[in-house]
Amino acid sequence: MTSEHLTRVCGAITERWKAGNHWPPDFAEFMVLVAECGGGILGLTVDDVLAENKRWRNEFYRYSSTEAFPWKHPVLYQICIVLKRKGIDFKLTEKELRDLAGKELAYWEKRAESGLPPPPIRRQLAAPKAPPGPTPAELAYAEYKRKKNLG
Repeated sequence: MTSEHLTRVCGAITERWKAGNHWPPDFAEFMVLVAECGGGILGLTVDDVLAENKRWRNEFYRYSSTEAFPWKHPVLYQICIVLKRKGIDFKLTEKELRDLAGKELAYWEKRAESGLPPPPIRRQLAAPKAPPGPTPAELAYAEYKRKKNLG
């Protein structure tokens, strides 16, 4: 267990105690809290995903592309791209975004359990460059003007 993991578990125990549960928790409750705060096979929780998504959305302008952003875990790139796309397309609320993050995290954990690594972060293909010179529309307009001037 890392210190961050222990901090999460202690925070969860404190919140449960403030909510009226008995102190100290019995061993079974402690194990449930450790499992909830542990983050599965990838070591990530839904809160981690949402925090990274928020950090990316707030700091994306500092980087030349999404691929250049310093992701804390390679799978977060895949999840945050889906969260952004579906969040905008379907105008998701915070609760719906949290549910989607949980589903995506479960999908990637299932892939990791079966032995498939997350795909690498790949750079996007550059947009095709327009050839220099006038466009076909400009050439047609110039031809039209030339014929109009001739009569």
